[in-house]
Amino acid sequence: MDRDGKSVLGLLLFNGLTAVGGGLALMTGAIPEQDSWVRHTDFSSLYFPGVILMAIVGGSSLVAATAMFKGTTGWQLASILAGLIMLFWIVGEIASIRGFHFLQVIYVITGAVVIWCTPTGRPVSD
Repeated sequence: MDRDGKSVLGLLLFNGLTAVGGGLALMTGAIPEQDSWVRHTDFSSLYFPGVILMAIVGGSSLVAATAMFKGTTGWQLASILAGLIMLFWIVGEIASIRGFHFLQVIYVITGAVVIWCTPTGRPVSD
């Protein structure tokens, strides 16, 4: 695996594991709920956003990382899709909570780098 491939794999694992952890923290109340986070949404609590963060955002990155590691056909598409899901999640989060945190910048960057650096047309074993 070349340097770009290793970087993408690392970012997918980072995004996946932190999204799963963040989702679980939202679902269990480990992150104290703030009224401003759900005030402008259709959610009454952070539980369902936690499920989405864990299952869709984290899950897509972990599935893409697994597919990439195994060299499964279509892993590039899974990687790009996981990066897009991360970008949409962060943009939606900023818009819905109407707030900003420096970690959002990190996740916009990691999502964009996953999309930009996903190797195309080369087998993962190169």
